[in-house]
Amino acid sequence: MTLKSNTKQSGRGDVSNSVVNITSNEEKDRIYTYGEAINLAGNGSYSLGLLATLSVCTLAMGVDMFGFSVVVSGCTCDFGLDISQTSVLLSMPFVGPIVMAYPWGYISDTQGRRRSLLIAMWVSFVVSTIGAFSPNWVVMAVLKFISTSLCSCAQSASYTLLGESCAERARDAYMLIMTSVLDFSLAAYVVVAYFILNLDFSYDMGLITFTPWRLLALALALPLGLGAFGTLFFYESPKFLVNVQREDEAIENLRKMWERNNGRGDKYPVKKIILNEIGNERRKDVSLVQSLWEQIVPLFKPPLLWKSIMLYFFTAVIFSTNNSYFIWFPYLAEKFAAGLDSMAHSEETGLCNLIVSNNNLTDTDFECKSTMDISLVWASLAQGVTFVVIMLVITKLAYRKKALMIIVMTFSGLSAIAASLVKDNLTSFVMFFGLLTNELCIGIIYTYFVDMYPTSYRGMAACIGVMVARLSALGGVNVLGAFIMTHCTTMFYACGGLMLVAAAFSCLLPPDIRKK
Repeated sequence: MTLKSNTKQSGRGDVSNSVVNITSNEEKDRIYTYGEAINLAGNGSYSLGLLATLSVCTLAMGVDMFGFSVVVSGCTCDFGLDISQTSVLLSMPFVGPIVMAYPWGYISDTQGRRRSLLIAMWVSFVVSTIGAFSPNWVVMAVLKFISTSLCSCAQSASYTLLGESCAERARDAYMLIMTSVLDFSLAAYVVVAYFILNLDFSYDMGLITFTPWRLLALALALPLGLGAFGTLFFYESPKFLVNVQREDEAIENLRKMWERNNGRGDKYPVKKIILNEIGNERRKDVSLVQSLWEQIVPLFKPPLLWKSIMLYFFTAVIFSTNNSYFIWFPYLAEKFAAGLDSMAHSEETGLCNLIVSNNNLTDTDFECKSTMDISLVWASLAQGVTFVVIMLVITKLAYRKKALMIIVMTFSGLSAIAASLVKDNLTSFVMFFGLLTNELCIGIIYTYFVDMYPTSYRGMAACIGVMVARLSALGGVNVLGAFIMTHCTTMFYACGGLMLVAAAFSCLLPPDIRKK
């Protein structure tokens, strides 16, 4: 009534002012969903900087874990390693993440994505640096176990932090770009290893002799420190903060993100946020054991049970096939190159025959050496550049996650089968690269972890995914090592079959919805 009275007395001009005031009050009292709030924060320099920093973190994790294979090759002569000791060392990068996957999930969901990432990267950097001065292979194995159990946090925390801190429309593409950086880890550590391992120096330091492989270990630890340092300049996930009832901090972080992204408007408009997620309830004031239990049980009960079964199945298939061939790649590439050199150029036998025949020729005449052949560098660069280009191309189709999963899985499976069937030497090795393309699905899977799980359980779900990934990789590495020389063709057929089954199951994923 007051509004009408003022309108009559004051005239047309006051009506306009009244409308503005009402609109302003409605805008001030509006409650935004988190999706709306993060989209209003924009997509600019903050988002791109976070993408670059978290990409360094995931690259550092990949280099620390898989680059250990070239460090082991370099220290074989110094430590006089036999096959069993080498197998133990190569298993350490997978055992550590298995042990720490559950704790990292709990820390990420209760203490924050950024905090868990900072702790993991800094301590892993220190431990990896110390590992370069290991006096024997046992100490080296223990330190690598500790280092990788820490840096493995990056695989889940980085994807979760990025997914919760960037605009919805850019999220899928950013996830794939970060995965493309991880795809380049093989080329990164092989190139560095080539230049360092082929150096010729030796310095007596008393308890140890400082040789090129120790310098290599120091170089491969450096990205861990760089990733940790870069993370200091970014903020905790606002979604995590809202979920733990720290809404004021969340809005402040969103405002800072909006400023650094050069967001639209005169000021960031959000004052109140609601998550609006189903199945996101979590009790407070319970014991640590009870809290841990309540973090994991909902993942394996409806409505999350089917989601967990699907995503962990895809994780197991990809990592058991990809990581096993990935860590054996330097060995297989050298066998392939040596096999080509030992045969007439006109003789076409295929990948498996080259690997097995060269193994039979060299097993009885082994010479210990710590250098690296240039052919491995070219093969690694070809793999890295090709995968990065493919990944950057498919980021344009990032909103078609389901279709990409089906296509990549199918291509990888058919390539694995063709690698064994094709007799042309070069073509069979190209098909081997095709098998490794299933790594492109890792970013897609972690996008699904962000999309399909409530905030309270997202970190735990992703970290259990890391545990499943490393268990699968550990099994795959040992099975491949045991049978690749005696049942090479069967191994490629089995990998191809698994990938085709996974491609079929991908049809059961939820339909793609393009974000506007």
